[in-house]
Amino acid sequence: MVQRRRLLASSATLLGAGIAGCLGGDESGNGNGNGNGNGGESSTQSVDDSYEVCIEPAGCHTFEEVPETVFTIPGAAEDMAMSLGIQVDAHAYPDRKPYKFYDQLPDVEHDPDEILQYGEGESARNYDKEIFYEVDPDVVLADPRMLQFYSNWSDEDMAEIEENVAPILGSYIRFDYEGEAPYYTMYELFEKIATMFQRRAQYEAWADLHDEFIDEIESELPDGEGPTVAVFWRGIDADAGEFRPAPIHEKRNDARSFRDLGFRDAFAEAGLDPDGAVGYETLLDLDPDYIAAYNLASMTGDEWQSQVVEPLEDHSTASRLSAVQNGNVVRSAGQFMGPITHLFSTEALAKQVYPDRFGEWPGDSVDIPDDEQLFDRDRVAEIVTDDI
Repeated sequence: MVQRRRLLASSATLLGAGIAGCLGGDESGNGNGNGNGNGGESSTQSVDDSYEVCIEPAGCHTFEEVPETVFTIPGAAEDMAMSLGIQVDAHAYPDRKPYKFYDQLPDVEHDPDEILQYGEGESARNYDKEIFYEVDPDVVLADPRMLQFYSNWSDEDMAEIEENVAPILGSYIRFDYEGEAPYYTMYELFEKIATMFQRRAQYEAWADLHDEFIDEIESELPDGEGPTVAVFWRGIDADAGEFRPAPIHEKRNDARSFRDLGFRDAFAEAGLDPDGAVGYETLLDLDPDYIAAYNLASMTGDEWQSQVVEPLEDHSTASRLSAVQNGNVVRSAGQFMGPITHLFSTEALAKQVYPDRFGEWPGDSVDIPDDEQLFDRDRVAEIVTDDI
C-alpha cells in the first residue's frame, strides 16, 4: 500500500459524526433555493488563510490550502465542480454524464480522457481503496453515506481514507436517503462547494444568472395550474411495463426542472405515494397529461425517439395513455444535475411542453438555433472560465 501524507487534517469527520449548526436553509425544495448568503455561514476564514467548510452529513473540515485535485462518486458534485471550471480527476459512469452540454459552451475545456474512470457499469461499486491512493486527491467530493454504500467499506476503511488520503466532503441531494430528505437544495450545496474551492465570485455570478433565468421562465408560463406529469427516474421501458416514479413534489434535485415549470405530480394529485414500481393499470387510472424520464443527458434525440417514444406508441397498452396519444412523452436531465446541466434541462423541458412560448424543441439542445436559446451560452462560459 502506498504511503500517503495526512492531508489538511483538522476536524474532518466520519460517517455518522454529528455536527451542529451546519444545516442549510430552505427545506421545502419549492423555492428557487439559490442559497444566496446563507451558505457562507458554514465557512470561516482565519488570519492564516485556513478556512473551514461544513457540509452535512460529512461534517466540517479546515482547509489550509485550496484543494486542486478531486475524486468524485456518481452524483451532482461533478457538474458543480465543472460549473466552477474544475475538471475532476476521477469519476464513474462517464457514459451517463452530461458532458455533451459542456461541448456547447464556447472555450470551456473538458476532456474525459484525462479523467480516471474506475469501474464499468455496476462494477463501479465496491471501490478499491487503492484507486483513492493512486489518484491521491486533495478532497473526495462525496457524501460519506453514499461512498460507504457504493464501496461497501467498513467504518475503519472510511477512517483510513480520511486519515491517509483526503477529507470526504459532500451531500447527496438527488432524492431522499433512507427516508431522510436531502439537506440542501442544489444552490445551497453549490455555494458550499464554491466555498471549498474559494470561488465565491463565480458562485455569485451563477446565482444571479440562475435567478434571471428562472424569472424569465416563470414570466412566460401560462396562468393557472400546470399540467400533471408522471416522472420515472429509472427510464421508461414500454415492454417491461414497470415504472419507478419520482415524486416531483418532494425536495429532490433530479426533479427540479419539473418544479421550475409548474408541473403537478400526477401521483400526489391522486393521493398516491407509490413505494416501488407501478404498472400500466395505475398509469391508465391516472392518465397524466405528460409522461417523463431523465434521459436528456445521455440519449441523443434520435435515441430517445427510437428507444422510448416509438416503443410506447407501438405498445398495445401504453398507446392507450393520453400522454402517448398526444405526443406528450418528454425528458429532462436529472441524475447528475448541477448548475450547467440544470440550465440545459429546464430549457429542454420548457420547449418540449410549451413550444408556443419558448420555441420548438428540435430533439437535442445542440440543434437549438442561437436566437431561440433560453440562456446565453457565452455568459455561462464566461462564468465557468472565471472571465466574469
